[in-house]
Amino acid sequence: MGPTSSNAPEVAAAPLETDAKERPSFSLALRWLLALVVLVSVVVLVGQGFRTELEALGRSFVDRFGLLGMALGTFLADGFHCPVPPQFYMLLAIAAGGSQVAALGAVASGSLLGGATGYVVARNVGAMPWVSRLFARSSRVATRIYAAHGTRVILLASITPVAFSMLCYFAGVCRLPPRAFLLIALLRLPKLVAYYYLVRFGWSFV
Repeated sequence: MGPTSSNAPEVAAAPLETDAKERPSFSLALRWLLALVVLVSVVVLVGQGFRTELEALGRSFVDRFGLLGMALGTFLADGFHCPVPPQFYMLLAIAAGGSQVAALGAVASGSLLGGATGYVVARNVGAMPWVSRLFARSSRVATRIYAAHGTRVILLASITPVAFSMLCYFAGVCRLPPRAFLLIALLRLPKLVAYYYLVRFGWSFV
């Protein structure tokens, strides 16, 4: 009776522990899915209400600023948390027509360069004594979690609706190693491609 009764709680606890690990992942995936639905819905609603204006704005923007303007706008969005997101430039490029591959390449280049700038700036700021003391606990927790879970925790962070710029700032100010930021940056690319095709999908209903 003794060994059997002592083992019972361990057997019962295992499913609970598994469920506790699975629930956060499911919650993050659900939030990301909802964010994508919102993105498509916004494109459809804005496109249906302002199609002519968006096409004219897109052509005007592309003619005046070109791919460099898209890259610079995305750089400001992902490097300095400018309120105009990369999806806006994707929508303008789609509305204006022209080479979509070049437009997506410009947005991706601006995003990665902006994220790298944010990471470097935040890392240097994080080295300042008063900032280091302020984020000491967060840095220890982040470093410990990254050391324990590595790729998995960054993958989970990348599918959240959290802005790419904020992920880069956090990685920098908590002084996570450059390879952690490199993984964040690499995971940004498929996310941008997904955003582009979702914006294009939403525009197809306009």
